Amino acid sequence: MQLVFLLLTACFPAAASPSRDVREPAIPVDRIEIVAGIDRIIGRGEGVQLLVRGFDSSGNPVDVTDEATIELVAAGRGSIDSERRLTAEQPGSILVRARYAEHSVVRSFQAEPTERPRPVGFRHELLNVLTREGCNAGACHGTPTGKNGFRLSLRGYLPDQDHASLTREFEARRIDRVSPEDSLLLRKGTATVPHEGGRRLIVGDPSWSLIRRWIEEGARDDPADALRPIALEIVSAATRIDAPRDRVRLAAVADYSDATRRDVTRLVRFSSSDETIARVDEAGLVTRVGFGEVLIQVALGSILRTIRLNFRDVPDGSPWVEPPSRNFIDRALARKWREMRLRPSSLAEDGVFLRRLCFDVIGRPPTVEELREFLADRDPGKRDRWIDRLIGSPEYVDHWAAKWADRLGCNQRFTGFKGAYSYHRWIRDQVAANVPFDRFVRTIVTARGANYSNPPASFYRRIRSPEDAAETVSQLFLGIRIQCARCHNHVSERWTRDDYYGFAAFFGRLRYKDGPQYFELYNKEETVYLDPERRLRRPGTREEVAPRMLGASQPIASNSLDPREELAEWLTSRDNPYFAKATVNRLWFHLFGKGIIDPVDDMRDSNLAASPELLDELAADFVAHDFDVEHTLRTILRSRAYQLSATPNPSNRNDARYFSRANVRLLSAERLLDAISAISEVPERLFHLPAGTTAAQIPDGEFVHPFLRSFGSPRRSEACECERESDSTLEQALQIVGGKTVHMKIQEPKNRIGRLLASGASDEAVVDDLFLACLSRQPDDAERAAALGVMGAAGPDARRKAIEDLFWSLLNHPEFLFQH
Repeated sequence: MQLVFLLLTACFPAAASPSRDVREPAIPVDRIEIVAGIDRIIGRGEGVQLLVRGFDSSGNPVDVTDEATIELVAAGRGSIDSERRLTAEQPGSILVRARYAEHSVVRSFQAEPTERPRPVGFRHELLNVLTREGCNAGACHGTPTGKNGFRLSLRGYLPDQDHASLTREFEARRIDRVSPEDSLLLRKGTATVPHEGGRRLIVGDPSWSLIRRWIEEGARDDPADALRPIALEIVSAATRIDAPRDRVRLAAVADYSDATRRDVTRLVRFSSSDETIARVDEAGLVTRVGFGEVLIQVALGSILRTIRLNFRDVPDGSPWVEPPSRNFIDRALARKWREMRLRPSSLAEDGVFLRRLCFDVIGRPPTVEELREFLADRDPGKRDRWIDRLIGSPEYVDHWAAKWADRLGCNQRFTGFKGAYSYHRWIRDQVAANVPFDRFVRTIVTARGANYSNPPASFYRRIRSPEDAAETVSQLFLGIRIQCARCHNHVSERWTRDDYYGFAAFFGRLRYKDGPQYFELYNKEETVYLDPERRLRRPGTREEVAPRMLGASQPIASNSLDPREELAEWLTSRDNPYFAKATVNRLWFHLFGKGIIDPVDDMRDSNLAASPELLDELAADFVAHDFDVEHTLRTILRSRAYQLSATPNPSNRNDARYFSRANVRLLSAERLLDAISAISEVPERLFHLPAGTTAAQIPDGEFVHPFLRSFGSPRRSEACECERESDSTLEQALQIVGGKTVHMKIQEPKNRIGRLLASGASDEAVVDDLFLACLSRQPDDAERAAALGVMGAAGPDARRKAIEDLFWSLLNHPEFLFQH
């Protein structure tokens, strides 16, 4: 085993530490301006958040709010607090001056007169404050059962219930209209009395003052004609923050139903999509933690908006050199790389490329013969030729059919034993024929009938309710997770319970019955059919729900027996804003190990896309070519971006998002088992399936193989790609190092080693063959010397044992176990 320690030392370069954090100094600017979302302040006591924007010598905006001095030109009509908020106190014109270095600028605001402060709105102010302070979060009183007898709806999505909880429950002791400061709501919030959630409010701060004023005004619910926000805008002095600067402030402005605009910075809830990049506090101050892009989400009730911020490291001093491009993918990513100050890695070597291509397209490594043929070819177009050679091959069909079998529920526990085989065969036939993806999805979504004779109907056997169908179809084909809206309005997305149940209503008429074929309880056919009298009724109210497309404001106008027909047409429409993007994002994920939006089936506004432009262009190309999956795969595979090396350079060593180098990832379970079987030349016996069946060809997710399960092979019971586990585990190490599967293949007398020995191959030829088979490359001088030294010392009697040690070492080598 001396070879183990010598050969396992070749691994990938470790990521360097991020750059040192430096507090932002004053930065020279050519001019400044005051930034605010409104010029008119309507109502006494209302205000506006002030920001100061500078412009550097290149004209780039810089947030200098915290370094600037902001003051009133003349006192009397307003005041400015420490958070740079201007509050109107008297009607008329208010002049504000900002100073930064030698620059000064004045801006005018108009305060509109009112006799008294506008009454506090319960639904659109008070509930937003409770949300902002975390009172109705899922970890606090927003749980279904509440905390310590006090229950609020999550993020305030049931205002009627919340008003009753605050004003009527607990013998109305939560509020004190006579002495608002003594209200239990405020005393608990300030921790004046014991509060499990700790102190959430400070006496005199804006949130405390608003709650107190609402109680003082009578703790009323809003009248029917109360003002309500209808749109939300995020205001920022800059969206790109270059080191050493590390902060930027945000403000929020809402359009209201009376055609006015108000600053709502103190009502909204700020959150960061990635706190390893930046954190945001309740006042809208965003502070850098790492480098990269981050989305800051701003929520005002059910209105959600996001802003993309880019925190960039100090440039390395190298001038930008435009990388070569082969298609629109490379050009879109090059624009992103330049923006992010990333230089892409060089192209992968031929052997690395062919290994990556074979694993991604056909699910196995290249054979030694294929590798030698490819390496000997001097034609510059050979990579494209091999892409065309592999796409559409029988192994390609097996590999890509398995991906959809995983997600579509190809498991006898749902489909019946015979159903799993027929369903898998149908999926494979669709992939083999390169059926346009829109037609493939329409067939599945509208399927009905007996699932043994009409295999697409098996899709609905895993799904037993309209709600399950809505969640599965949305996640699989739109990339949208609407599960949260089943119980409450989505807390981080636009989807409401109305959206959820309107979408579920498309499946409200589905019913199931046994047969015609029935063998036993777990091996029976089911017929999916429509009950024209059946309708989906909303839980709680029991009101009938009309079908409605996601994002639509009105139900569909149709008298069709099967509303899924209209759903399928909308779903696969060229104009659908989600379908094509979700599909190409999933294809990209399978080739790069990471989606342009990741997780791949969680395409929401608050989930950052690596390049929205690339996703748009890739989806448009997919639609323009009539949803041709093979065309899109070729387009991606031919791009220079796909063919980059995994070896980092100083600029992209920390890049895990923008595809400036190849992503190193553990081989999936099926690819790993098939690779070991192919290289050892010992096929794995898989259950009762015919001899020679590969792991990629397994038709039924219920079949349990210990090696495959250890490496995360899914049971095909969920729509989510997350069902396939990708984390490395101790169990995996034990399988590779000493597991029966690998051990038996290495020691099988008639395996690859036996063939090489029988052919009279020299030690040099054996070493070269095993390295090419396992790692798709020749050994370097040190590796060759180490291997030949151990084999030579073993002598003729122990030669096979020495070769087995070498083979075992290579199968445990990171270059074999990982795709790179």
